[in-house]
Amino acid sequence: MESTRAAGDLAARLQTARAAEPETGVLLEAVSLAEELGREAQVQLQDAVTAARAHGVSWQSIGRTLGVTRQAAFKRFSLADDSPTNGDADPAAIDLYARTATVFSSLAAGDFDAVKALMTFTCSRQLTRRKVMGVWAELEKSAGPFELCTDLVATTLDGRTIAEKILNRHLVGGVVIQTRLVHEKQDWTGRVAYNGSGRITGLLIVPLGATDLAF
Repeated sequence: MESTRAAGDLAARLQTARAAEPETGVLLEAVSLAEELGREAQVQLQDAVTAARAHGVSWQSIGRTLGVTRQAAFKRFSLADDSPTNGDADPAAIDLYARTATVFSSLAAGDFDAVKALMTFTCSRQLTRRKVMGVWAELEKSAGPFELCTDLVATTLDGRTIAEKILNRHLVGGVVIQTRLVHEKQDWTGRVAYNGSGRITGLLIVPLGATDLAF
């Protein structure tokens, strides 16, 4: 491997640098090569962690292997799409209010893949691209272009309101984030249901004041 050869080259340069009177150029070359190897090692470490996560290895196990906590491993190595796609996200790292706003802004941008990446497998099978984007197209046809999300509120699945500061405590039992979808002509209500890992299990878009909802 090229990195192995580079490591051997570095060892040779360091041996030379330990001579009685090493040349400045040799010392600087050793510094430069060591820095390059360090960056390459970080890339390979990230690749190894990403591969482990892709095959279902938990953050707990990765953290233990690296001698750090689960949270520290997640913070250092998680990729943008890791927490929603692997079902082992750190609940403390999830901002469901921001995630909900991202869901609807992604739909407005036509980026269904970004929303699908946040869904559970079962949800993604039910809420297909054709179904979701079809509903969104009809919504914007009648209500006008989407502008923003406001008035975000968190509730339990049975409808009890949850204070933001204790939201993650309730995540294990499922959480619904409701928001007002502000459009150019008419506002609607958007609701996103999440499971204990912060992944989407349901998505509703209904008129303001609608009752008898699925969740």
